[in-house]
Amino acid sequence: MPWCPICKNEYVEGKTHCPDCDVDLVEELSQEPEATLEVPGDYTFPEDFNPREILEEARREPVQNVPLYKRPEERYQDMHSSAWTFVLVGAAGLMVMILCWAGIIKLPFNNFVLFIMTALFVVFLGIGVVSFQSARKIKSGMASENAFVEEVIAWYRATGCHAPAFSELNKNQPEELLYFQKSEIIRSVLKEQFPEINLSLLEKLTDDFCEEDFSG
Repeated sequence: MPWCPICKNEYVEGKTHCPDCDVDLVEELSQEPEATLEVPGDYTFPEDFNPREILEEARREPVQNVPLYKRPEERYQDMHSSAWTFVLVGAAGLMVMILCWAGIIKLPFNNFVLFIMTALFVVFLGIGVVSFQSARKIKSGMASENAFVEEVIAWYRATGCHAPAFSELNKNQPEELLYFQKSEIIRSVLKEQFPEINLSLLEKLTDDFCEEDFSG
């Protein structure tokens, strides 16, 4: 059976061209070489290095999409701006709808469409009110969150950075692998000391501390 070398679709006998990819079909698909990891020639792997364990560990731990951490001041500003936007749009829309129902403004819509639009602007207004409440909640917890961040930073620089796991690292390995291993250690010690830490904050501080270590 002929195959398309690009989309890998199989065609019936007699076909010679793939209309989707606009290429000629082939009798067999060529085996593409597997990607390989280049390791410096003078690098020596540790005696306990086992790539199978690393791969198995990666399969066991699902990748999490952790949102980017924003300081509470930024989150408050974003939420406050969104609240005003929804309130203003909802209030202005409701005013127009009220004038339409009163017959002062004539729009080329039937009553059903006007009802849907009125309900939509009411929803906008409700979202704005809820957003204002969320903004106030963020503002009220701003001081405590910033204090917690400062506590984590102070603890790591005084104690966490001296964890025994750091001294066990092989400093002669490629920098990318060393960076990855240091990140895992930092993430682990922070999570152990502050189990309630937010994942977004955990990832940000892990990156910050690791960058400090490599640039320092």
